[in-house]
Amino acid sequence: MSKSNIGNLAFYCVYTRNHTESGTFQGVIDDLPRICGMGIDFVWLLPIHPIGLTNRKGPLGSPYSIDNFREINPEHGDLNDFRRLISEVHRQGMRLMIDIVFRHTSHDCLWAKEHPEWYLRDETGKPIAIVPEWSDILDLKFEGNEKTLWIELIDVLKYWCELGVDGFRMDVASGVTMQFWRQARYEVSMIYPNIVWLAESTRLPYIEGHRFKRETVNTDSTLYEAFDICYDYDIYGAWRAVIADAIPIKSYLEMVRLQTTIYPNNFIKLRFLENHDQQRAAHIFRNNRLKGLAWTAFNAFNKGCFLVHAGQETEQTKTSSLFEKDWVDCKNIYPLQQFLHELIQIKKNPIIQSNNSNFTITHHSPCIVTVWENEFDRQGLIGIFNVSQNNTNEEYIQINNLPDGEYQNLLFNSGIKEIDKCESSTITISNNGKIRIPSVALIIQYSDFILQPQMFYSEIFDFDYKGM
Repeated sequence: MSKSNIGNLAFYCVYTRNHTESGTFQGVIDDLPRICGMGIDFVWLLPIHPIGLTNRKGPLGSPYSIDNFREINPEHGDLNDFRRLISEVHRQGMRLMIDIVFRHTSHDCLWAKEHPEWYLRDETGKPIAIVPEWSDILDLKFEGNEKTLWIELIDVLKYWCELGVDGFRMDVASGVTMQFWRQARYEVSMIYPNIVWLAESTRLPYIEGHRFKRETVNTDSTLYEAFDICYDYDIYGAWRAVIADAIPIKSYLEMVRLQTTIYPNNFIKLRFLENHDQQRAAHIFRNNRLKGLAWTAFNAFNKGCFLVHAGQETEQTKTSSLFEKDWVDCKNIYPLQQFLHELIQIKKNPIIQSNNSNFTITHHSPCIVTVWENEFDRQGLIGIFNVSQNNTNEEYIQINNLPDGEYQNLLFNSGIKEIDKCESSTITISNNGKIRIPSVALIIQYSDFILQPQMFYSEIFDFDYKGM
């Protein structure tokens, strides 16, 4: 897979144990045609390795407490089953990413006996977990083990690449020394240059806490030296604050805007509403489904990759347990599958895919309005997202420089009755760019002119202090 354009990939995260009733690779294989039908580019599996017994959490244990990084958890099948999964993912035109957990191992990992020097220890010499709640693991010690542990871990990555894996999601990437990540990326890329590297970067309070204690912690800016994609956790807390009405939408969008100036020019974020560590979107928006749909559409349209967490399309409200069998039978009902498919197809629009297009947030109220525009080709996309769902006093929003006429609505066939019954396949624009506020979201395409959209005004960034 070429990495020339990975900025708009669609990921689908699977926890094999709880994805199907069988909890096996074969269960995932059987579901691949449906997953592919959504337009997914990467299937990402949570850790697939054998799980430790000592201090095991729950009856089956956490997949992040790993005994052996080169073996398969027998719950899921064997190595041949995994090879078949890789083959089927590729046959469907998708790629496979696996979760890599290099910050720690289980207590039962053979390394704990064979290489005790590879582990962090307290003042008594006892191996430890830095995070006390992670009682089922022991943390690895990267400093001083460059010629032994580092070589072994990098060889593990090459092993999975040789089997046909296309990418790695690195767990707790912020907590592993950057010197290791740089060396790992360099050595693996020399042989497998097209592997996609996703870092689980972290929230600002986590970074502050570890810096206060003088512990290893990497910011997103640093992680981009070795990774293609970082998590959106740097602004996730602000987004949850918006949902809780603790801060205005504008404050969150200012943080989205800030990302474009503090990270490398080609930075890529993984945009998500939910993941396996966070509450389900359907639970977060249990009192206002349309608001959740509008935020989903904005996340997909935003600059960066888009994550669909398995179960999001079935509107599951319960976060799946990592420690036990917790499969939810959706009765083959996927109310958001068509909606997500349409959003992913829009994300693959040539205007968004083009390196010549710019992304601009023009409005924060009464709706979020964002524009992808390619001035060279004189075309663009306008996304209008009714994320507040309380625009009782305003029926229209003004889009500057948008000529009157009829425009195609790319989000018409969403499969959501509340959207489709309120909107039409064409949107009529009159009165110098006035558009009726949508029930959830509109995404319209234009061509043969340019809007030259302006970023929304922010007192934080745009205040003119020079004239004072």
